[in-house]
Amino acid sequence: MKLALVKLKNLNTPISVICEGRDTASFFRTNARWREREELLGWVRRQGVRAEFSVCIDKSVIKRPNLTMQCERNGIYKPPKTRKKPNLEGIDSRKCNCPFRLKGFFDKDTNDWWLAMLCGMHNHDLDEKLSGHLIAGRLGAEEKKKVSDMTKSLTVPHNILTNLKQNNKESVTTIKQVYNVRTRWRKREKGNMTELQYLISKLVEHKYVYYTRCNSNETTLEDIFFAHPESIKLLNTFSTVLVIDSTYKTNNYRMPLFEIVGCTSTKMTYSVGFAFLHFELEDNFTWALTMVKGLLSSKDNMPKVIVTDMDGALMNVVGTVFPETYTMLCFFILGRM
Repeated sequence: MKLALVKLKNLNTPISVICEGRDTASFFRTNARWREREELLGWVRRQGVRAEFSVCIDKSVIKRPNLTMQCERNGIYKPPKTRKKPNLEGIDSRKCNCPFRLKGFFDKDTNDWWLAMLCGMHNHDLDEKLSGHLIAGRLGAEEKKKVSDMTKSLTVPHNILTNLKQNNKESVTTIKQVYNVRTRWRKREKGNMTELQYLISKLVEHKYVYYTRCNSNETTLEDIFFAHPESIKLLNTFSTVLVIDSTYKTNNYRMPLFEIVGCTSTKMTYSVGFAFLHFELEDNFTWALTMVKGLLSSKDNMPKVIVTDMDGALMNVVGTVFPETYTMLCFFILGRM
């Protein structure tokens, strides 16, 4: 086991500690210069991953530009004062007052940054794998922008993570950190708007046709139907067969998403429209199907067949709104062969 007496200089309070662990100074000895602060920080964090620990910022000064960096396990755990916590006696913390320190300085003569080693020792064991560490897996500005752009393109999180790791072989980012960036981006996009206000703003932005209905007191919006202009064109061209169903678990409010799907002459399906309904009652179904009927340009375009797996209220509504349409009930029979 390696022992070393280290005195940290250029700090507010000189500290003398006995370090018992690994010396990682060799990973950070360099004469390199960086044009930007973020370039310096990125290089240090990548070297930290190679040395099997995470580097975080301790102090950053703007007036006389300099940057002090430390091991993520520096300091001592302090429980929050604003909220009551259960008894934490006997529970270990990752904080162990690790003495590792680096400092970056900005040279005004050359307009670049350089790095100085204050202490390269650790008083703890290093981690073989840094996957899941919030600091080691933190995404940079360019990576966050890529996550936002790919989210706009409806790319699923797992594919976003794969793309990030292909571009950076040393990345230890996890899927949770991708989800966190997506959530923060959505909050920024939404701003102070409610979920419903944000939905309607997007419908207007993308030129959707939409209809809303409030309750009897006209204080709460209960039902909303929307359809894309291209879907309306397809509906008026291929309206022979429509399939109607409700899907669940599509939102935090557990409101059923009523979906209408059409079929083209080449046996391809397309979405006619969607509706969030407050209840699955005849009145709600009648309103939604009436909105669909209003999208048809003439009586000749009325559907000939409507297929659904919802017996009862919906079957009665289809017969009322589309009296000349043949309704088919789709169901599965489970049994032994």
